[in-house]
Amino acid sequence: MTGNKKNRAFLLLFKVLLFLSLFIPLSAISQKSDGYNGLFEEYLSSQVERHQQQFGLHRRSLELPYKRTHTKVILIHGLDDPGKVWMNLEPALLAQGYDVWVFEYPDDQAIHKSADLLNREMKKHRFQLGEQVKVVAHSMGGLVSREMLTHPDFQSEAAIQRPTVHQLIMVGTPNHGSHLARFRFFSEIRDQLFSDKFHWLGGLIDGDGQAGKDLIPGSDFLQQLNARKRPNNTEYIVIAGVLSNKELKGLSLQLKPLINFNERAKALYNDAIISLGDGMVPIESAKLADARFYQMTGTHLSIIRNIFKDSQRVPPAIPLIIELLGEELLIQTMQILK
Repeated sequence: MTGNKKNRAFLLLFKVLLFLSLFIPLSAISQKSDGYNGLFEEYLSSQVERHQQQFGLHRRSLELPYKRTHTKVILIHGLDDPGKVWMNLEPALLAQGYDVWVFEYPDDQAIHKSADLLNREMKKHRFQLGEQVKVVAHSMGGLVSREMLTHPDFQSEAAIQRPTVHQLIMVGTPNHGSHLARFRFFSEIRDQLFSDKFHWLGGLIDGDGQAGKDLIPGSDFLQQLNARKRPNNTEYIVIAGVLSNKELKGLSLQLKPLINFNERAKALYNDAIISLGDGMVPIESAKLADARFYQMTGTHLSIIRNIFKDSQRVPPAIPLIIELLGEELLIQTMQILK
């Protein structure tokens, strides 16, 4: 029996027991209740632990000769990501010899909570001295990274145990928010139904929904984040997508049934799409004054990954990311050769 079938079977059994308990006198089961409660609590606890084990930093390059570069690259996904955003970049980085790590987190909880988890995980996995640590973040993952790097809570003396992030590459990050965060309940349904990591407890313990509020332009979170300066020892780089005319038309057709029911929804969508951007993040929202900026044609996802696994297309952001990650390594090599 597969894991999902077992979960459904246990859930059905629990519902049946709950239904029967409405009709069976308490006196008849009083002697057994402690045993039943203990069994269910044990099962529930094990399932929660199993679901939460996916969160944290996970190494992808255990069997590969990553030490060719001495550089660790941490990949951080965004809001409601079903786990496939790195399907093209991750193998490309592994092929380049990078030591690749992926950060998984409850992506709809408050961004500050996710930054706290990232901070703790980076301290937990103590990297060797002399190793470069760089981050590539998609969408909201860039905000999680910036929050960890700049918030006073994570800059204490204890934070010295955390390795320095030398470079933060943000792909499609809404640094100034996205109006489409107001429509996130549609992607929440998609996230739970179509994720290959689907679990029946996901809706209960996978965050608290605060992240969508943090992403709304003008939110308290964004105002505080953008008021802080970039760390002196970390380079910020922004990569943003712009829809082609064909993609813009296609997106409008897809979203039309969802927004036509409400005039306010129409207005919000028009505000979000009027400045083009990648369909989710307007260009001006992606830009930061203290970051290098690159622009390319594509959607919020197509610039970083393909839709189908067997596609031979190379997402446009991937060659640029590999080039950017190698810049500092190239400079160091040239200095050694001198």
